[in-house]
Amino acid sequence: MKKDSATTLLFKTCNENFAELFNRTMPDLEQIHPEDLREEDIKETAYLRITKEDGGTALVQYRDVVKSAKNGRIFAVLGIEHQSEIDYAMPFRVLELDFINYARQVQIIRDRHDREWRDEKGNLHVPGSISTGEYLGRFLKKDRIICCTTLVVYWGEEPWDGPLRLSDLFQGNRSFAHSVQLDVKLLDVCRMTDEEICRYAGELRTVFGFRKYADDRERLDRFIAANPGHFNNVSKTAVNALAELTHSPQLLGILTPQYQTKKGGFNMCKGLDGMIQEGIQKGLKDGLQKGIQEGIQKGMQKGILAGKQEMAVSLSAMGMSVEKIAMAAKVNENVVRGWLSGSAG
Repeated sequence: MKKDSATTLLFKTCNENFAELFNRTMPDLEQIHPEDLREEDIKETAYLRITKEDGGTALVQYRDVVKSAKNGRIFAVLGIEHQSEIDYAMPFRVLELDFINYARQVQIIRDRHDREWRDEKGNLHVPGSISTGEYLGRFLKKDRIICCTTLVVYWGEEPWDGPLRLSDLFQGNRSFAHSVQLDVKLLDVCRMTDEEICRYAGELRTVFGFRKYADDRERLDRFIAANPGHFNNVSKTAVNALAELTHSPQLLGILTPQYQTKKGGFNMCKGLDGMIQEGIQKGLKDGLQKGIQEGIQKGMQKGILAGKQEMAVSLSAMGMSVEKIAMAAKVNENVVRGWLSGSAG
């Protein structure tokens, strides 16, 4: 099984986040309601027949998050793919994921018809209303499959410069009208404007804003100050996702009882301030200890030098030359002359 990342859980375990992401990113779609979402298997599998002798192959792909939306108006399969690095084959990846889903849907319809058209003994009995084309394809004129939409969320610091259309991967003339057309739906988080981020009413505003300004403390502080309500009660899932996205495990220090709110979340404003104060105190403490150690070391060095100077004066009084005194004290001859000059003075 594919292990869910903290960022994946931000959408997998919260239908509100999932629905708002699609509603804000693709407003042309019919609005999705959290209560209409159902979790689907992230493992996409389809079996394709290659020969008439039932030879075939199984196609398998794993999505990061996938849910279905079903009510009286909406029938759709919605998937999210997380990217921290640029994938220059992204259009093909999306095509592959969606194709396997469609292939599985068609396979299910064909298998159902094959069962329906057989009697108790297993003999094929095709209804007279079925045309030859419908029979051969095991797919009726009225049959339909569910639309599949994949959204790529890119969290990286570098601007996305990869292809966003399948035709961008073609060699030579890429404008063939008969070729498969596919545009990748991509959200580049770090290139979102504050206005775009603030269109999100839930905790995605917290996650997107923090991720965008994670490396700019001054702008991050301004964003938090402008959106205090979105940082006073942040879910554990969101804090874990931010720690993963910003490669800052220190943020997990916020997940302690002292920063927990009555609503069950965590106050990131107080948590960040507390972490800063702890860092300052630790720095002062470490600095004090370092100062004491350096003082002791300097004092010892000063004492050793004073002893050598006293020894030099005594040896000089006994008639020993400067050169030999320097060798005995393991210092430069000029240092010895300075000691002796100071003694004479």
